[in-house]
Amino acid sequence: MEFRIATHTVTGKPMVEVWREGEFIASIYVHEDGIRIVSKYLDGVEHEADVPPSIVIKFSKSER
Repeated sequence: MEFRIATHTVTGKPMVEVWREGEFIASIYVHEDGIRIVSKYLDGVEHEADVPPSIVIKFSKSER
């Protein structure tokens, strides 16, 4: 996967684009309560009880 910095078209603030094999699969940007991840490929979240706690966002290989 590859990350690219872009500008959100509505807010004008920086956001991160997620690309896989040359295909755009997700955007990550600031939300009033944290961050928002938007993707038609979103396939689940895995919580990890590490210190500090973390999550893994999973993306499917194809559209759902």
